[in-house]
Amino acid sequence: MRWPQKPTITVEEIVKACTPWLTKQGWDEAMQTRLPELKGQERRYRAQGESGNLFELLLSEFGGQCNDEEKDRLIATYDRALVGGGGRKLYDALKAAAIYGCTICGVAKPETIDHHAPKTIFPLLALTPLNLVPACGPCNQGKGRSFSTDPAREPFHPYFDDLGSDRWLFADIRPVNEGAVAEFSVCPPKDWPKLKAQRLAHHFTSNKLGTMFMFEASRHLAARRRKDARTYERSGPEALRLVLVDDAESIAAVDPNDWETAWLYALAECDWYLNGGMNEI
Repeated sequence: MRWPQKPTITVEEIVKACTPWLTKQGWDEAMQTRLPELKGQERRYRAQGESGNLFELLLSEFGGQCNDEEKDRLIATYDRALVGGGGRKLYDALKAAAIYGCTICGVAKPETIDHHAPKTIFPLLALTPLNLVPACGPCNQGKGRSFSTDPAREPFHPYFDDLGSDRWLFADIRPVNEGAVAEFSVCPPKDWPKLKAQRLAHHFTSNKLGTMFMFEASRHLAARRRKDARTYERSGPEALRLVLVDDAESIAAVDPNDWETAWLYALAECDWYLNGGMNEI
């Protein structure tokens, strides 16, 4: 999956956009007083994210921020002013940056914003753009509001984590009665650190990506089986294999770990499909 660039919007810009609403609530002066602290949090977040130590930073503040006396105000500013008020343009700009889709599944449209560090636990990051990542509704809800202290369960961060250009998403085609299903799995490159591989496995299973990709593959197979059947009937299995590989390589050039990349390569390796299996669907 491909992720958007880091946002250039700052927490100071977010607060400024929310000021009319804050003023109506009588919170504008309090927020201006807290702004230097929020900017400091933003600087530390960026620095630790870029150095690969963001999890350690969040772990050090876990349990502390949630006791902030203005926690509810900060969360309300996000919910009422950024999402539902004068800051909406900035909220929409953050979503629009995800041109490759949801940053968690890479399939659905990013209709919401997810707090990488949950706002109920880290309210001082509730308005920090670097902590706001575009996601689809189901992925956002599925991720939940908890924070695991296990580093192997740390969610990937689309602004800081690099999943490389090597393939790690694969699929197998399994014929079933009157059809076929694609079974997806992840296999991290051998040179990946153990912890990164564990995080990939957790990302895949906890977000139920295998099931999501399987449904997408079934839907797309129904759409392309007629085209593939014609290629098979006119030119044979080897010609069909070459078409599938060419289609897979075209998508892989954009994203080697798109679900469709793995699926098309799997079709190209499936003897059942290459020898007319699509006609059984």
